[in-house]
Amino acid sequence: MNEFETLTHIIPKIGSVSRIFSNIVAGRGISKEDVNILVEFRDIIPNGTTIEHEIISAILNLPHEKFSLMLNSLSFGLKNVIGTYKTYHILLDDMRISQLWDYDIQCVACKLEEQLHKLREIDKELIEASNSYEMTPFNGMSPSEISVLERRYYRLKAEYDKEKVRLDAINEERKTIINMMSNIGNDIFERISLKCNQLLAVVENYVESDSQKEQDAKKEEPEAISYFPLSLIANIHEVCNGEQFAETDSIDFFHAINLHSNLHPIQINNGEKVRVCYLISCLADTLEPPEREMWLNGILANLGIKMSFYRSKYRQPIGDMPSESNKAFADALREIFGK
Repeated sequence: MNEFETLTHIIPKIGSVSRIFSNIVAGRGISKEDVNILVEFRDIIPNGTTIEHEIISAILNLPHEKFSLMLNSLSFGLKNVIGTYKTYHILLDDMRISQLWDYDIQCVACKLEEQLHKLREIDKELIEASNSYEMTPFNGMSPSEISVLERRYYRLKAEYDKEKVRLDAINEERKTIINMMSNIGNDIFERISLKCNQLLAVVENYVESDSQKEQDAKKEEPEAISYFPLSLIANIHEVCNGEQFAETDSIDFFHAINLHSNLHPIQINNGEKVRVCYLISCLADTLEPPEREMWLNGILANLGIKMSFYRSKYRQPIGDMPSESNKAFADALREIFGK
C-alpha cells in the first residue's frame, strides 16, 4: 500500500473536479460521468487532519523536490476549484444537474407501467385457472381434462413468477435512479468549494513561500484582459449611468464591465434588470467564443443575475410591442453598437 495514498489519489481527483468546473463555465456542459465524479469527490474527500498527517509524513520521508511538486500541485488544484466557484457561483448554484436523469426516470416509468399491465393480465388468467383447477374434484372432469387444467395453472404461475422478478428489477432500477438524483443535492458545488477551502487552509501552511519568486511572478503576469474598449464603454456609461445603473465613475464602470479584479461593484437600479440583460446581450454579441461565454458568465455572476432569468428576458426590449422605455433604450443602444 502506498504510504502517501491519500495525497497521490486526491491530486488527480482535484484536477478532474477543476476541469469539470471550468467546462461548465465555458459553456461545454456536464455529463453524468462528471456528476458521478463530483458526488464521489464530495463524499470521500479527506478531512484536514488526514491530509496534514500525510503531509508531515511526506516532509519527513520524501525528497524535497518530489514533496514540493506534490504540495504545489495540490494547492494549485484547490485554488482553481475555489476560484472558479467564487467567480461563477451564481451560474453553478443555478444548475439542476439531476435533470440529466430525467429521461432515464421517464423511460423506467414507462417500463414499469408496461410490466404492471403485463402482470395484471397474467394475474387475471392465473386467478381464473386457479379457480377452475380447484373445482375439478366437484365438476366430474376426466383425468385428462384435469391434467390440462393443471398444466395451464402451473404454466401461468411460472410465467407470473418470472414477470414478477422483472417487475422487481425495474422497481430497483427506478429506486437507484431516484437515489442518485436525490444524492446529488442542490448545493454540491458549494459543498465541494467549502471542503476545498478547508483543505487549502491546511496545505498552505506547508507550501513554501518565496517572496522573491512571488514578486517575479507578478511582474510576468499579463495585464488584465479588456473585453471591450474604453470608447465603447464610455458611450454606454453616458446612456446608462444613473438610469440602468447607480451613479458611478466612468473608469470604475469600464473596469466593472471588463471584469477587472480591482473593480468597484456596480449596482442595477430597481426595475432595470431586463434592460441590463439586453445591454449584456449586445455586448456579448461583439465577442467570439470562448471569450463570449467566459465574459457572459462572469458579468451575470457579478451583477447577481441568474442565467435562466437572462435567457428569458434579454430580448424583451426588442420583442413584440415593447414599452416606450424599452424602445427608447433599445434605440439608444442601436446607435452605440451601429445596429
